[in-house]
Amino acid sequence: MLKRQFSIEDFFDFGERYGIRYHFPALAGSCDRYKEKRPVVQGNIEEMVLSSGICLTNSNVQVLQPYESTSLHCSPLYTLIVLEGRVVIRLNNREVIVQSGMAFSTRLGEQLVMNASHLADEHLKTLTLGINPASFRPQPLISALLHEWECGESPAFVWQVPGHLLSGLQYALESKASGISRQFMLEGVMLQLLGYGLSAEPLALERGCLLSPGEQNRLEHVRQLLQQQPEKAYTLQELAQTAAMSPSSLRTKFRQTYGHAVFDYLRDCRLELARRYLEQGYSVQQAAWMSGYQHATNFATAFRRRYGFAPSVVRLPI
Repeated sequence: MLKRQFSIEDFFDFGERYGIRYHFPALAGSCDRYKEKRPVVQGNIEEMVLSSGICLTNSNVQVLQPYESTSLHCSPLYTLIVLEGRVVIRLNNREVIVQSGMAFSTRLGEQLVMNASHLADEHLKTLTLGINPASFRPQPLISALLHEWECGESPAFVWQVPGHLLSGLQYALESKASGISRQFMLEGVMLQLLGYGLSAEPLALERGCLLSPGEQNRLEHVRQLLQQQPEKAYTLQELAQTAAMSPSSLRTKFRQTYGHAVFDYLRDCRLELARRYLEQGYSVQQAAWMSGYQHATNFATAFRRRYGFAPSVVRLPI
């Protein structure tokens, strides 16, 4: 897909459609008569309304100049999924950072106003799901989901998206299938995401405020290390040294920030890597070894527990 630039003028159009006010700090006070033509991001932004009535926006962009967004409309459900990069959100003056692989869900209105900020030179790959009450005609399943969501104790929370849903989401987004087929795939994954989000263990917003920016960056470095090189052998002591923390602090703060224990997260990353190898046609033994497992039987047990089927089902002939 050909990348294009989206200007301030384009963002004002987005704001009018979705009830968002945009602010561009770098241009505050500028007298440039052509400033609305200046580019804000470059990449791809895809908008669609699913048959369930949910509005979906798929963005894969490079931020060219900093900008902020503030919600103006009410919405019974808003979910942001970050696939790459990170988004800083302020909700009624409370700040939370949504990292890659995480989601943020809330309901917006007069009592809950959301502000998000984006820095220049960031690469962002995000997916947002929202409902416009004025045009929403819910199906029974979505109505039941919204009712359960509205009865929940927390009006806003961050949660970790499981690896198998991230894989399904990436597959649907990158699919070369025809428009209607791809939309059906996206619809299915979206419903799975929303269903999982209702039962996911929330990461308390206040917890994120206890970490200094330095701690957040060091934790994110550890998480990216595990995600990008899961096949390597790690010890808690080595990872703690990487994060410049004690092992107990790393264990506690990693779980508080990402919703998973350190080695549970590593296991999920290894299984995702192994699944990709299996899809490429490698044997179960090869996939196990290349993803960091020393014994194929242990790998097969963990894989079946994670995905609900044996790894041999995935493997394709080379």
